[in-house]
Amino acid sequence: MPNQPTEDRKAIAFAPAAITNFFEINYDSASPSGATGGGYILSKGALSFATVTENGGPTLTTSVDGDSAYDARTTRRATNLLLSETRSRAKVDLEQQVQIPIGAGFGASAASATSAVYAVAAALGLRESRARLALCAHRAEIIEQTGLGTVSVIFDAVGAGAITKSGVPGKAKFITVDVPSDTLIVTAFVAPFDKKDALSSGPVSRRINELGHESLIAFLSDPTLDNLAKEGERFSSNLGLESVEVKKLIALAKGAGAAYASQNMIGYSVHSLVDQDRAPKVAEALRQHGEVRVDLFEVGSRKAGPFAASRSSQVLS
Repeated sequence: MPNQPTEDRKAIAFAPAAITNFFEINYDSASPSGATGGGYILSKGALSFATVTENGGPTLTTSVDGDSAYDARTTRRATNLLLSETRSRAKVDLEQQVQIPIGAGFGASAASATSAVYAVAAALGLRESRARLALCAHRAEIIEQTGLGTVSVIFDAVGAGAITKSGVPGKAKFITVDVPSDTLIVTAFVAPFDKKDALSSGPVSRRINELGHESLIAFLSDPTLDNLAKEGERFSSNLGLESVEVKKLIALAKGAGAAYASQNMIGYSVHSLVDQDRAPKVAEALRQHGEVRVDLFEVGSRKAGPFAASRSSQVLS
């Protein structure tokens, strides 16, 4: 009996972005577990709108911020892994809205891939666990070399802290720190950065691991927000990937009142920790520098996952 296409089913999912401020690579081609390191989950990330027609494929189309030609390779890889592992023959259309800069150390690929698998799974009515679904996004990041351990945190966590034990979603250990309610993260994005250039370089990856290990040990001796940020600054300044422009932006943020500022890992971008009263001044100082995108974020408190159908209209508004 031939397969009969069914009515389209839709779902929407969100996943937060995250900034890494120090890290240690902990993977190889045989056992891609990810990384340890510190950072901040953000209040914004990626939204995925999935439309699924069962038995209409398997096919997949994607668009990012209205651009159907955008190479969303990590999202596509994660979605195809999900469809393959569940033996789904669905036709899937994914529209994504990315709320943070792409390719600049904001975890955009992790947020996009994670929200995609959650949205598609919800539309298909799958009963898989959050960790099992997120594993597809984690594997996609490793394969496509767009990230290491971000998915293992953002799939089910909020706040700020550090991965102290690397692993796949559900196995990695993430320690959170207390964050004052008036803390904001002010960022400045200069340009995209291809992570493969750094991660494939032997000298750079060895330096990353040396500094990242030192920072993690130092953080664990005093697991506080201040120490997390201090280790990010130390890692950033000692690694040697800060461009002249990134250095200037760090200095501008600190000069305008930011408590801490350092380079996103890895990207031509800067993030600074600022209290709510000083945030406008820091943002204005960064905007005055020139052609940079400046954003203000809260530390994330919304977990990744699909939206209930009753909330879809709120998401779209």
